Order: sequence, then structure tokens, then C-alpha cells
Amino acid sequence: MPKPNELEKEQLKSVALPIWKNIIEASRNQDYAKFSRGFSSDLRGKLSEEHFRQSCIDFPLITHIADDYEFINSIQRENGISILWRVTSTKYAGEFLGILTLHSGETGVEITGVSVN
Repeated sequence: MPKPNELEKEQLKSVALPIWKNIIEASRNQDYAKFSRGFSSDLRGKLSEEHFRQSCIDFPLITHIADDYEFINSIQRENGISILWRVTSTKYAGEFLGILTLHSGETGVEITGVSVN
């Protein structure tokens, strides 16, 4: 598989969409094993299951992301890429920015960052 930053926009979207969808579904269900699937070891170390569960309590937005998220664009770097998503919430009004950061790791594409602001 090519590095994420070597993919054309539609190819990137087809790679990133299932990853993003998995993260959103896992967040809603507060399923850490599913949520952290594909995380780099560094990200898994920073975002432990305990931290994930506390974040679900402290920031309930992450458990209420609606299914109508939209791929906006990407920001590319040498070995990685951040994919930007427009997201809405089933609980909160307005639009939010979702960011999924992927890097080429030793075992393939790894998730090195995920956030919703």
C-alpha cells in the first residue's frame, strides 16, 4: 500500500473513511479495543483505556458524533497526513472539526492522532 501522503484525494478518502467510521462508532459505544485499533504504539501509550473512558465523561461530544461527517480535505507532511472532517453532534448544536492523523509505520498505516474540536 502506498504511503498516505502519496494517495490522491479520492484514494485517501477511501482509505481514511473506514478508519474514521470505526473510531466514531467505537467512541459512541465507549469501546476502547475497537477505538484504539490501528493506533501507533506511541498513541496507545498516550491514550490509555483509562484516559479514553475519562475523556468520554469529561468531553461527551466524542460519544455523540452524528453519522453525517464529511471529508473536508487533508494536510500532508513527509511521512504522514492529517485528514480533516466536518462533524456534527446528536447532542450539541453547530459544526466541529475532526482530525485523523495517519503515518506510514513499520507495519503499514498507523493512526498517530485523533481529535474532535
